[in-house]
Amino acid sequence: MPARVQSATPGRLSAPVLFFCALLACAGDSNGPPLGIYRGVLSVAGGDLPFGLELAREDDAMIAYLINGPERVRATDVQLDGDQLTIQMPGYQHRLEAKFADGRFEGTVHLLRPRGVIMDVRFVGMPGENWRFFPKPDAAPLDFSGRWALAFQGESGAEQRAIAELTQQGHVVTGTVLRASGDDRFIAGEARGDTLFLSRFDGGSAYLYLARLRADGVLAGDFHTGGGSHESFSGRRDPGAKLDDPASKTALKPGVDRLEFSFPDLDGNTHAFPDERHAGKVVLITIGGSWCPNCHDEAVFLKKLLASRRNQGLEVIQLMFEHTPDFASASDAARDFAEKYAIDYPVLIAGTTTDDDVLKKLPQLATFKAYPTLFVIDRKGTIRHTHTGFSGPATGTHHEEQNRELSALVDALLREPA
Repeated sequence: MPARVQSATPGRLSAPVLFFCALLACAGDSNGPPLGIYRGVLSVAGGDLPFGLELAREDDAMIAYLINGPERVRATDVQLDGDQLTIQMPGYQHRLEAKFADGRFEGTVHLLRPRGVIMDVRFVGMPGENWRFFPKPDAAPLDFSGRWALAFQGESGAEQRAIAELTQQGHVVTGTVLRASGDDRFIAGEARGDTLFLSRFDGGSAYLYLARLRADGVLAGDFHTGGGSHESFSGRRDPGAKLDDPASKTALKPGVDRLEFSFPDLDGNTHAFPDERHAGKVVLITIGGSWCPNCHDEAVFLKKLLASRRNQGLEVIQLMFEHTPDFASASDAARDFAEKYAIDYPVLIAGTTTDDDVLKKLPQLATFKAYPTLFVIDRKGTIRHTHTGFSGPATGTHHEEQNRELSALVDALLREPA
């Protein structure tokens, strides 16, 4: 059985939320949960983490949408039984369970964490509200738009460079944060005076950013996750900001230019690499996990790439490192991931996310830094390129450029003789 922990947050809601909830409680509700827009709130250590939620019926089936800026993530495993709501997050082993009473939903989001630990985060959903952080917007906030060179620092003191790309219209702010390991996907929120409020919950990870723009031009604040981690960050606008080369994050041992492994698929059947199936073909091997949001974005790209180039000699293999060591639980998680994207290439259960298991299971690697990591292997079985991280659709032109470069690399290798 997975271990279960309670969220470290005391679960208090902000004053505006409590006031609105009190109004709903006074009004009462006699018709059960309404369909339509809800303002969802998760209670994390940094405060309220809001997101958009829509409940609807399509073809007599209940569905839900998780809304963050322009993104609407569709969830189809949704049950609304009387006043009880359950949403299984698409492609993730996270689940929302809530009861509708006194004019609102209240319950828990269960998040699967490393080592199979379940973290419970308080959830409240208020119907008919589409504001994010404040019911009344600031008419004249500071401008936070642009490209920001940031440095994030966690409890260990290690510093990680990142770039925030933000767009602002009035008080509404949207964008993402780019890191060497990938991006933070679609984040949304608002500016209020000199303070920036941003959040995201798309069924995968839950992020909250709170920052203040100082008079000296430095943006400084805090980053909290639904899993309980916290980092501080600061930085300045920098149109020319760049990240480190992501290829430098993962390295092979000296003299090694090939991968060899043998892992079970979702049904327990062993698959080895290399074998006859891969002889003379270009093979993409990606290390990921169902819990990894950037791996979800990468899966969309790889499926499309394979469909257009399989008859030219391209193959893809997905190695999954999951949060639980139990094979049945890990394969269930990976199967949900594979079914979400209708993946038609081998998905193998390789290990867990703890204790440097990637380096143990793939001893050809000297270092491993981030999920996903993609190895591009030519027709002779030689690793020609390593791509660490994946920039998803939230990064706009970065996503498009990355996909063009990877596609061009694969095309060049496909033109080479076996």
